[in-house]
Formats: sequence, structure tokens, C-alpha cells
Amino acid sequence: MKKVLLLLTASVISLNCWALDLSFTATPAAIMPSQENVGTGFSGFLRADADMFGFLNAGLEGNLTMVKPEGFTDNIIATGAGVGLGAYFYPLSRLYIGAGGAGGIYQITAKLNEKNESWSDLYYRGYGDIGFRFSPAWTLSATGGYVSYLTNGTDPSISGPFFGLSLKFTANVGKTGSSSFAISFDQDSYMLPVFKTAYRTSPLGTVTIRNNEGGEIRNVKVSFRAGKYTSSTYEVASFGYIKKYGSVEIPLTADFSSEVLRFSENGKISGEIVIDYDFLGTRKQSAEGIVIDVLNRNSFFWNDDSALAAFVSPDTPEIQEFAKYIAGIARNNFTAGMNRNIITAAALYEGLVLSGIKLQPNKTTPYVKFHKSSDIDSIQYPLQTMSYFSGDLDELGLLYASCLETVGIPSGLLCTDDDFIVLVGMQVKAGSEGNHFGNTEGVVSDEFDVYFGVSMKEFGKSFAKTRKTAADEIAALKKNEEAEYTFTDIHTSWEIYSPVVFSGSGSYIEKPSQSALDKVIKTSINDYIQGDLSIVISRAKKTGDANKLGLAYLRAGQINEAKAEFSKSGAIPAMNNLANVYMLEKNYSKAAAQYKKVLDKDKDNKIAQKGLENANLKLGL
Repeated sequence: MKKVLLLLTASVISLNCWALDLSFTATPAAIMPSQENVGTGFSGFLRADADMFGFLNAGLEGNLTMVKPEGFTDNIIATGAGVGLGAYFYPLSRLYIGAGGAGGIYQITAKLNEKNESWSDLYYRGYGDIGFRFSPAWTLSATGGYVSYLTNGTDPSISGPFFGLSLKFTANVGKTGSSSFAISFDQDSYMLPVFKTAYRTSPLGTVTIRNNEGGEIRNVKVSFRAGKYTSSTYEVASFGYIKKYGSVEIPLTADFSSEVLRFSENGKISGEIVIDYDFLGTRKQSAEGIVIDVLNRNSFFWNDDSALAAFVSPDTPEIQEFAKYIAGIARNNFTAGMNRNIITAAALYEGLVLSGIKLQPNKTTPYVKFHKSSDIDSIQYPLQTMSYFSGDLDELGLLYASCLETVGIPSGLLCTDDDFIVLVGMQVKAGSEGNHFGNTEGVVSDEFDVYFGVSMKEFGKSFAKTRKTAADEIAALKKNEEAEYTFTDIHTSWEIYSPVVFSGSGSYIEKPSQSALDKVIKTSINDYIQGDLSIVISRAKKTGDANKLGLAYLRAGQINEAKAEFSKSGAIPAMNNLANVYMLEKNYSKAAAQYKKVLDKDKDNKIAQKGLENANLKLGL
């Protein structure tokens, strides 16, 4: 048995070598021996424990028990030493509950018949504590338990329950540093300013927090802030409980402000991990510093084409001023049946060309090379392209897409090996491309819209040329089964990569005159009619469908031809379309009469009912 005790003692000593904390407990108690003729006595216990894992302790103890049996003139004194093991927890911040046991060797000395006697054997005890934690270091508990000093390894010489108080002192030897928390930050990749809003959901890296407070913490809120570089103290995680010396790993998200766009060179941001928590019933806060590596504002990695959407900004004031001016002139050129997005897209493109903006491939990081590599690219913001009056293929495309989005035209992007195609949404029913284009294979469509392309490789040439080049490239990609390409829808991409407003550079771009712009818009319209709508009209003629042909003429601005075709048909859609044309011509009496003809055939026709109501309103009826 002694050998076993020695082994246990050696194990406890070794535990102390790597234990996180050490605790020392003094327990004075009253013992009520169960032996007859032995009155209440005194017991005292001293423990030195290694506190491990936040709930377990193991260590050495010494004890002293004094009792006075009847007939003895002096107290019987038992002194012991042994090892113990216990567990504890804190159901509330200051409430301590513990239990454990110990065992070891004791020696009793007594004076019997005027003669000093002594003997030794083994003892054991068990105990339970319930107490109040005053601070991380000091805990006072009420203690009760049972102790037995054995004789010959079996029969107890002294045994019985004991009750007393325990005072526990814990030394935080496992604490690292002087702070309440140890923080480390592992940054996955450089922070890119253009993705400043994406970091609200996409982590920059991982923060590891170790609780050095000296006890468990509760109701923990972890946030990040970086002075002027963040718009708010952004909450990144919360925990109900972190044990003493416990560690948690947190993906670091952040709410960066537009100040990060001032990084014209690579740099660093000093930030703080802010930890709000309850400790021993008190709300506390700790702020620990970390450093974030930042690339300059124009940096970009081509691992996800949809991330380019962050450069497409409809809210940049300078872009808004330019695009709305151009769109206002484009409205003067709208025709009755032609798709307005085509006219506006032509006006915006020609407006950029007339303003002096040119295609200038980047000599340092050219698009044709870098968009297929993993190297860091440098991309201008739309306002920078306007300011410099030039840009590479992608930079011109991002400026053009920003102008489109500013005036409400949906856009997309298509990156090819040697071209950057901006896709212009028609805002028409999917599958209706044959009503607008001669080359239906040269457009892109999804379940919501039809898009035609504008080639940035041809920037500076006519709008018709840029459309034709893009259409040919799109058709070739569709035919090539081995071709890999991605259609980036700007609005869908914005759900992850929100647009960045880069503004305030003080740059100025001279807007083209209305007369010059009107001239090129009319040319673009004529080119569209000759290049596409003439084919659409030819296809419609072959069908023998007068209504379909009338609509084709209407889109081409050939109003008289359209009316003639609608008049040939007795079908209700054609009759309604004829009435609609009369409304466009402000011939409200003819329109009203035509709507009435429709209602004579179909009294419940909603289009005719609404049309007649509008016509009568114009006529003052």
C-alpha cells in the first residue's frame, strides 16, 4: 500500500509541473467521531493542488485530527499526509461547488497509562464544498465530509463526519502575459480595399482568443474596429461561456469604411478585437490590438470574375452626372417601338468615345495576360478611367457598365481571352431575342432577360462595330464545346461584392454636345435597323403573321407599314396593337374607335378596356 501511495504522490508532483494553476486550501473543521466514548474533536486539512482543465484538481494534502476519548488525560493526535483528487464547477459566476477525496498515511500519538504510544496506518476521506467566490483568487466555502483513520488496514481507530469552512487561494500561474486575453491573428490573404463591404460576411482570417481572466467568462461578444478605417464596431462572434484558459477561434469579419480606398500604396491597418463579457457578475470590456496587411486600392485577384462587380458603381456622383446627362439626350431619340435600352446603351457608349476616352492597354498589368493568372492585378476605378481619359479593356468595360447601371439598365460581364465584353440587358421577355436581333446566337439570355454584347476590344469604333464583334465572339463561344466562359450578372454578384463608391478626385470630363451626340445616336439607330431589324422583318414576312410583321415594322420605326399590317389582321392582338399605334400618334378618336371594335368582339378584353379608358380621358369624355 505504501508503494502505491508513493506512486500516487509522484504522479501528483509531476502534474504540478505542467498544471495551469496552483491552489492552496485550508479547512478547519469539527469532527464527530462515531466511536463510543469519544467526544467532538478538531480536524484541519491543508491542500496544495494543481488546478487543471477548469474543473479538476489533484495534489497533496496534510491533516491533523485531535480527539479526547473518555479516560484519557490528553488528546489523541493523528497527523497524516496523502494525495487527493477533486472536481469543481461554477453554476453561477460566484457560486462554487466542489467534491473530492483523499487518502494517505497517518500516525497517531497518545499517552496511555502514563506511557506514550504511537502507531500508523492508512486514512481516507471524502468531502463536498459549496461556497462563494470573492475574486478569481479567493473562495470561501462551507465543507462537510467523512474521514476515517484505519487500524490494520480495516478497522477504524477514529472515524466520523466533519464540518467546517474552507478558504481556497488560487495562483494563476498558467496566465500568459499581463492582459486578460491572449490574441493571435492568422490572416488568410491580403485585405483588398475594393472588397471592403464583402468582408462583412467573408472573413479576412482567423482570430484565436485565449481567456486569461483567471476564471470562466460569460455572455461574450467579440467585435472588431479599426478607427477611421471601419464604419462601426462590428460584432463578429458571441459565446455563452468560455472556460478559464479556454481558447476559441473566430473568423474575422469587418465593416470597413471608404477610408480604406485611400491606400494608394500597400500598407497596414491597426485594429482592435473588442471583447465584452461578464466576469463574476460584472460587465467588462477588453480591447486587444491586431494588425491587418492591406494592398493598395486598385489591387485585384482574378480568382472570381464576379468579384469585378465591386468596381461597377452606379452611386459614384461623377458617374451619375455624366450618365444621366447622356441618357437625357438619348430620350429625345426614342422611337415608338424600338427597345429603349438599345438606344440608351448606344448613347452612353458614343458619349464616352466623344468625351475623349480611349483604349490604352496597361503596360504593367495588361488585361490579356493578368486575367488568366494568379498574380496581383491593378484595376482602375471607373472615375479613375474617366480622369485619365484611358483604360485597359476591363477598365473601360467597368466604366461602361457603371454608366448603364446608373440609368437603370442591367448589365453583365463576359471575359474572353482577348476581349472584355459588357452585356447590356434589354429588359424583355427571355426567349424573345428573335424579335430584336438578326443573329440570335450572338446574344446571351437567362430566364429573366436577353443581353447583347458590346466589345471593349473595339472601343472607339462605331457602336454597330462593337456589337457585331461581341455577337460574333458570343456565337463562337456557344459553338465551341471546349470553350470556358462565365457570364457575370452584376446584380447577382452585388449580393456578395457590393459596389464601391470611389469618388471625390476632383476630376472633370467634358461632356459631348447635344448636337454631336444626337448625330451619332441616329447613326447607331440606323445601323441597328439595317443590321438587325431588317433581318427581323424578313423573318416575320416569311411567317405570314401580319401581327408579328407589324410589330417588326414598329420596332424599326416604320409606323405606316406597321399600321398597314395590323389592319390586315382581324385577330384581337393585332387590333389592339393598331389602337396602341393611334395612341402613340395622339389620334385619340381613332384609337377609341379601334378599342371599341375589339370590345365588340371580346367585351372582357382588359387591354382594350384600359386603352379605351385612356383614350376617352384624353378626349375629355
